[in-house]
Amino acid sequence: MKRNRARIGLLVALAVAIGGCSSQEVQVQPKQEENKVVPVQVDTVKRGNVGTRAGVTGKLAPNEEVAITPKISGKISQVHVKLGQRVQAGAVLFTLDQTELNNAVRQAQAAYELSVASLRQSTTSTGQSLQQAKNGLVQADQTLKDAQRDYQRISQLFNQGAVSAQQLEQAKATLVSVQTAYDNAKQALATAQQKTGVAVTEASVEQARVALENARQQVGNAVITAPISGTISLVHGSAGEMASPQSAVVTIVNTDPLIAKANLSEQDVATVKKGDVVTITLTALEKDLKGTVSAISPVMNPDLRAYPVEISLANPDAVLKADMVVNIQFGLQQSVNALVVSRKAVFEENGKQYVYKLDDKTAKKVEVETGAQTSDAIEIVKGVQEGDQIVVRGQTLLKDGATVQIQQGS
Repeated sequence: MKRNRARIGLLVALAVAIGGCSSQEVQVQPKQEENKVVPVQVDTVKRGNVGTRAGVTGKLAPNEEVAITPKISGKISQVHVKLGQRVQAGAVLFTLDQTELNNAVRQAQAAYELSVASLRQSTTSTGQSLQQAKNGLVQADQTLKDAQRDYQRISQLFNQGAVSAQQLEQAKATLVSVQTAYDNAKQALATAQQKTGVAVTEASVEQARVALENARQQVGNAVITAPISGTISLVHGSAGEMASPQSAVVTIVNTDPLIAKANLSEQDVATVKKGDVVTITLTALEKDLKGTVSAISPVMNPDLRAYPVEISLANPDAVLKADMVVNIQFGLQQSVNALVVSRKAVFEENGKQYVYKLDDKTAKKVEVETGAQTSDAIEIVKGVQEGDQIVVRGQTLLKDGATVQIQQGS
């Protein structure tokens, strides 16, 4: 019995001893991790120049694009062009059926000729009336003068007592009647001289002439020609289909030069001006070309929060196509005598940028503000000083305050 108790006591003591050892090992292990030395490579903050270019992605577009619609509605009789065909300004693109239009011209021609004939007749009739009115006025004038002389003579005789009062009254009545006839003849001449009927007929002739001209113009509108030189990019209609001013039948584009359209930020647009030569990289063709800034919008696009920019790109061989994606590199922007470190030294966390700066053999995590940058170097505007040592390799193993061992770069 005593032996069993002694054995049990020994086992309990052994278990406690083992448990104590395990607890010590767990507590010691973290201290070993915290004191672990991390091998890193470093670089020194120096002063230098950092050149960078504002680069954006854009698309190529025609410098001119015209959707051709007819001025009048009608049935298409023939389309004279095909997709991809080069055309010169003035070339016939398509024609509309002209049967009804030609009939309208003939009808307008007949109406015009009828109005001209009416004018001639009206002119002749008016001329005759005018001559008659002139002759009537001459006769009335002579009769009036005779009546005036007769009245004066009878008045003198009446004063001498040679004629009766009845004869004087008769001479006076005759004079009044002749005067009225003269006034009527004068008014008739004035009316004839106004040519009221001829003026109306002349207006009718002008109206008919304009209608004829419009009918002929409509026939001309049935032949649709190219307003610009370029390439047929779309053909929407074919013979027998109806065309109207609301729907384009043919689209022409001018792709020499092409226009590369892009959008620049507020900072970048301030460094670009019209006439600048830029580098355009075509990802599909893997080639670089030179273009010229042709337009810069003075107003920001509110949706993109950027300024639209256009670059003119020569395309004499038509190798480049509209809607190709391009990368555009604008003029060099350079920071001179700036604090520069390797781009590998800077890392980002939660939208902020940091570097690990060495203090003796301890790495301290420091927030920095960056400026111009290239694929290899980056300008540090704030956070470090010239001569500081910065970790450029091994940051992923570091924590703020970690002990480091500097290794030579390979």
